[in-house]
Amino acid sequence: MSSKSAEAGAFRGSRRWAMTTSLTIHYTISIFVLMSAASAFLYWELSRAILRQQQDYLHHKLQVLELLLHQKPLNVAGLEQETREEAGISGQSRSPFLLRVLDPGSRIVAETPDMGSTLPVAVFPTPEPQGERERSWRSPNGAEYLLASAAVTEGPPAAGAWRIQAALSTSLDEELLAHYRRDIAVVLLLGLVIAATVGAYITRRGLRPLANITHATERIGIQQLQERIEAGPWPKELASLAVALDSMLDRLQESFERLSQFSADLAHELRSPINNLIGETQVALSRERTAAEYARVLQSALEEHERLARMIDSMLFLAQADQARVATATVMLDVRAELNAVAEFYQALAEEQGVELVCEGRAALAADPLLLRRAISNLLSNALKYTPRGGRITLLATEVPFDGPTISVTDTGVGIPPEHVSRVGDRFYRVDTSRTDSAAGFGLGLAIVKSIMAIHGGRLLIDSSVGRGTIASLVFPAPVPPATT
Repeated sequence: MSSKSAEAGAFRGSRRWAMTTSLTIHYTISIFVLMSAASAFLYWELSRAILRQQQDYLHHKLQVLELLLHQKPLNVAGLEQETREEAGISGQSRSPFLLRVLDPGSRIVAETPDMGSTLPVAVFPTPEPQGERERSWRSPNGAEYLLASAAVTEGPPAAGAWRIQAALSTSLDEELLAHYRRDIAVVLLLGLVIAATVGAYITRRGLRPLANITHATERIGIQQLQERIEAGPWPKELASLAVALDSMLDRLQESFERLSQFSADLAHELRSPINNLIGETQVALSRERTAAEYARVLQSALEEHERLARMIDSMLFLAQADQARVATATVMLDVRAELNAVAEFYQALAEEQGVELVCEGRAALAADPLLLRRAISNLLSNALKYTPRGGRITLLATEVPFDGPTISVTDTGVGIPPEHVSRVGDRFYRVDTSRTDSAAGFGLGLAIVKSIMAIHGGRLLIDSSVGRGTIASLVFPAPVPPATT
């Protein structure tokens, strides 16, 4: 089932578009939409301008005839002359103009020659009283006209109204708009191609630094962890990415080196007890032994097995702590009581070694009691190992206002050289590099303390001077103040 899911995920991933393709498509669509909107607006403005020009022309001609109709007495000869002149002018024009005048009885008084065969009276709109009306009309032969009618009342209303009918051929204007539409389509098509080409070029050029960073990261492997992308002529956004990648590589290199060292240390630590077990077993089997001798061999083997078990338990705890899988039961604790409990457990050992053990201070904190005691025990155990007879170990609890509580374990022991202080919390790290004394531990105590403090959101601080002693402090986070309502 999981393999099928992985194959499906890989298939979906293979169908994803490259960033260059995606950006080019978005860029092209954006440019095409903008060009289309601009072209549509210009076309709309042009058609409106042509229509306004046609309407103004018709309105002007209607006004001329209305003035003639208002003359007293009626100048019929003037009307006929006006229609003939318009016929002559329209004959020379690319946009023919036609006029017709009808009396109140709907009889034709004057009209442009041949107008009746082209534009019958019935196709014109009925005018409003004392007003004008317009409409577009297409003739059976496909010619386009803008028609206008006007009503002119002479004398009493009962006498009826004269009608003026005017027509302007708009076929040439329609051809102009059709040609403009074709030009717009060609421009949009060419613009689409050019936008796609330019978009692809700009996108590839803009993403070239990203490709260079990709090639630089591809060169980095296990054997080249020391290589870095480094700051180059990158854009501002990619420069921060390069810095972040270099920081990540620094952390990876450090983690890899620690892991390699941890593997070597682990192999070394496991090899010693296993070699001891093998050597003792081989010696015991080399000849017949008494029951007491076999018992000594088994006792020694048990000690080595117990040491291995402690090491495995410690490593398991550290692994669970790294993955945040350590179960915790946080409660409010009296730190002084916890210090007294741990000191009481180690009191006999301290008296045997001639070391004075003292608990001081008071504080309260929220922590897991088992983990807290384990951390204090590890610090106290280390202090007892390196404090000579006649020395003193102080367990101190302090609580600073507006700051977190602190637990300090101070000894008057041999101290730690400065070059080792920053690494004493590493796993399997010991200042004594010989590692021949199995009773001295296996270098996981302080690593466990660091993990416990990380679980509680705190930190371990080490301050040491050679010959003067060491101060190991557990610094817990400041308590969160209660919310006010």
